[in-house]
Amino acid sequence: MRHHHDRRDDADTCDSIDPNTGDELSYEQLIEALVSRLLSDDTLEQLCVDADLPVLVDDTGEPVTVTARTYPDAGVLTLDRGIWLEMSDGSAFGLTVTVSRRPSIEVHLRH
Repeated sequence: MRHHHDRRDDADTCDSIDPNTGDELSYEQLIEALVSRLLSDDTLEQLCVDADLPVLVDDTGEPVTVTARTYPDAGVLTLDRGIWLEMSDGSAFGLTVTVSRRPSIEVHLRH
């Protein structure tokens, strides 16, 4: 039985190809890319508005922005997959991506 903290080797990754690099994407990498894209500077405020959530603003009244990078790109020393969020107000957050269950069927990337 696999546990959520077990690492998977290349043979265990999904059969998805990164359209930018041609490299195979794991589920974790796909989630990282999606979260990074969703939480980019220009969309954070709009995401809050769309979700009917309050918008974070700094002491000048400007919306707080976020820079989202993968752990390796941000220099986070870990073997885990995840996104490092640096906010314009100086705060930082790590969102770790862990696998709880793999698909029971073969999954491919549709272009």
